[in-house]
Amino acid sequence: MKKIKLLFAITLLICTAVISSCTLFGLKKQTDFNRVTNVDTIDAHLYKTAWAYIKARSYATSVARDTIFRRMYDAIIYSGIDTNEYIKPGRTYILINNNSVKALFASVFTSANKAGKKWQDYSAADVKTYLQYLILQGQYSHFSLPTTPFFAKTLAPAGAYTTNPTGFNFRSPGVATYFPNPESTMAIWVLPSSPGNQSDYPLVINGSANYVYTSDLMPTNGVIQVMNTIVTPVLPQ
Repeated sequence: MKKIKLLFAITLLICTAVISSCTLFGLKKQTDFNRVTNVDTIDAHLYKTAWAYIKARSYATSVARDTIFRRMYDAIIYSGIDTNEYIKPGRTYILINNNSVKALFASVFTSANKAGKKWQDYSAADVKTYLQYLILQGQYSHFSLPTTPFFAKTLAPAGAYTTNPTGFNFRSPGVATYFPNPESTMAIWVLPSSPGNQSDYPLVINGSANYVYTSDLMPTNGVIQVMNTIVTPVLPQ
């Protein structure tokens, strides 16, 4: 009986040592883990202004040239818009990449009822107004927008899109119905669903198919939303 009690005591001692040991058999003792929530997995901060970001991704000097916003940059220079508008704080900048501009020429801008191939096919004044339309007064992202259309004020002058102006040809995508935009506002909201495996609750601009391609980038002076599709200055009804 004493031997059994002694064996039990030795076994208990060994088990205690195993449980309390930090390095037994090369394994460390499990410790509590405090999970941090509400933290972005990818740093969206650009650490530069929107204007510096556009320039950096338009005419890069590196071997692997990054020119995704070259056509938008060309529009800015051609139009004569004050580039300080891309430095001022508290704004949302809708950037159109090269794919957007290519589609834009074919579907939005027209010159004598013909699609253009370059910005110079349109008046500098029309291009400037359009660029102003792509700058929102206020910072809008997934964190601040509702799931129904919010009409944000842009820099485009009121009345610029009261009717389809000369130089523009608006085509309604799909079966959507549109009306004129006399206040030059932009409808922007969070889609309350996931339309596909690669698009999880995207931001929407002026239409059910106009999803933001890359959202909520954070320059030092506001928010950037990148479009890979056409952005027209007409609103969904």
